[in-house]
Amino acid sequence: MLRDGDREPEHRAYEAMMPLLSIPRHLDTTALDQVYMAFDVSQPVGQPEDLRGRDQEVKGLLSGVLHRRNHGIVSGPRGSGKTSLVRVFGQYADREGVVVLYSACDDGTSFGELIRSYLEQIPPAMVDPSMVELFEQRVISFGADSSPYQATGVLSMLKYSQLVVVLDEFDRITDPEMHDKISSLLKLVSDARLPVRFVLVGGNSAFADIVRAHPSMMRHITRVSTAPLSGEAIDDLLDSCAERCNLAFSDSSRELIREVACGSPYHARLFGMHGALNALAASSNAIELEHVESGLDEAFEEWSMLNPEDAQVFRDIMQGRFGAAGTLTEFARRVAWHNADDDFARDWKLQGRPSGEPPAVIADLAPTVQMIDGHATFRDATAPQFLLALSQVRQPSAPRLTGGARA
Repeated sequence: MLRDGDREPEHRAYEAMMPLLSIPRHLDTTALDQVYMAFDVSQPVGQPEDLRGRDQEVKGLLSGVLHRRNHGIVSGPRGSGKTSLVRVFGQYADREGVVVLYSACDDGTSFGELIRSYLEQIPPAMVDPSMVELFEQRVISFGADSSPYQATGVLSMLKYSQLVVVLDEFDRITDPEMHDKISSLLKLVSDARLPVRFVLVGGNSAFADIVRAHPSMMRHITRVSTAPLSGEAIDDLLDSCAERCNLAFSDSSRELIREVACGSPYHARLFGMHGALNALAASSNAIELEHVESGLDEAFEEWSMLNPEDAQVFRDIMQGRFGAAGTLTEFARRVAWHNADDDFARDWKLQGRPSGEPPAVIADLAPTVQMIDGHATFRDATAPQFLLALSQVRQPSAPRLTGGARA
């Protein structure tokens, strides 16, 4: 519904859809596969050596969870590498003989259903042989209405090796009562000194969600933040990916990706992948500035297919509908560098970046941009970098089919 003063979005003329282009003969599908596998945008990293710039975070999580016997909380915005960090942590933990169980949270799932999904994965070898049958009976009887006390009773039967339970996408749980039950379980497990630790992975509010019910939990938690990567780490990441597909970034192309990605490993891989694909299409082993510039446009159009409303707002910004585009792109840059919704990671928030209030026009960008707990943020946490990407395109174009024609 249009508000007073709003104008109807401009209608765009679409040309007849052309058939998808076939892969040119000089483009070997093996080379394409190498690019997709090297940049691997859609999956968490698979090997520890692929996790660039997170050595201190991995060490902190290993020290806190495995040695200090704390629970862990890994927080940060979307695309910052939280799941990748935890996967690498899990590989190191597995080498130490720790049993690591993974599952993703889902809003609407009851506490009992969530915890039972983990209990069913526990290897019987962790239980005394004489107690295996009783343990299995307790797991079977653990239902949707079971409590944190009952969960602790089942976990107390574990005897051999440590167990680490990873709750990925914890921020998808919005029910405060669910937060309180999980907090109670962590507190009971810690107080009982059980060989069980939980690692919660989610947005920057995850810590506050857990300690609200039990403030004493603060001493039982190791917190790790996936803050934006340094420029050097982004360069290292890009060069590593390019090397795997026998390509290389020029200094100017690498610099442009570093500037637009704002420390996000996800965006660096995505923009780098599109630049690499354009280099292949040009039969070049060097990923030049023009390849990355075209890649930014293609990445934006790819994102716009999934976020058409926000993408149209960004096009309107670049066309001057909301005033000077530079003011809003600089705002997007600030948000990208300190995308946080509480005071966790305060030591890096705004570090080295211009401070100041959000532009007055922010209210006109709702719901693309919204205020949460006094912070202006984008409803899609990955969006700021796409606005910056669009700002690098000299003549922003209408939505079109791109990218997929090359693969």
